[in-house]
Amino acid sequence: MEKCILVPFDFSNEANFALDHAFELGKIAKFPIHLLYVVNNEKQIEEWQVELHKIAATFSKKNDYPVKAVVKAGNLFETIYEYGIEANAYLAIMGTHGLKTINKAMKIIKKFVKIPFILVQKPIHFGEYDKICVPIYGDKKMRAKFLWVKYLNTLFESTVYIVYPETSDKGKKEAINNNIMFATSIFERDAIDFELKALPEINFADQLYDYMSNIEPDVVLFMTDKYKKTILEINTARNVLLSKEIPIMCVNPRTDIVKLGGFG
Repeated sequence: MEKCILVPFDFSNEANFALDHAFELGKIAKFPIHLLYVVNNEKQIEEWQVELHKIAATFSKKNDYPVKAVVKAGNLFETIYEYGIEANAYLAIMGTHGLKTINKAMKIIKKFVKIPFILVQKPIHFGEYDKICVPIYGDKKMRAKFLWVKYLNTLFESTVYIVYPETSDKGKKEAINNNIMFATSIFERDAIDFELKALPEINFADQLYDYMSNIEPDVVLFMTDKYKKTILEINTARNVLLSKEIPIMCVNPRTDIVKLGGFG
């Protein structure tokens, strides 16, 4: 069954931004986009199908790219998950409204054990993910996202910015160093350009976004459990705004990169 990029759609500006991001990723991987809108009951399906089809058809014609419009009735979280599995989505891109909907976003993302989400709040800037920021911590489960970095690099020939907290805790330091070695071995083997940067552990969320304000990455990759924690720990107003500008890719520990092919 053909893979697709899933875009949960709610007719907001942010949902349109997500559609633009999906197109930039999809046109290189050559996977169709599926727009999904979830309504409360089946009586609403026909009406909203017409509206969603207009958006899909207009976008498809403008960009000469396949976009499918799907309206389903049911529980929002369950329906998005069930359709993602049914449609064989390998990636989902969703517009969010920041802290106001962070818990809602987490409910959806955590259901997709094997599908990562890219969360966007602003229009796409450059169209390609040439710069990828990857915060590294000590948890071995986070190694799943290194393979997604490798995948994005096959699409965009990206430069990867590896960032990690500088800690005096011997155990944490060793675990972080092990993950750095694991990541760099993958990147060196595949000739992926990367840079390493240690940042103070204190106020790491703000330190991270201060750093990203300088390198201006196109996307930052978090494990899903670190995404919410990091965003909630940002203290400065400037970095709160920056967190809305930079798309966030959330990867679950069991994300199955193998389904994309070429990743043993």
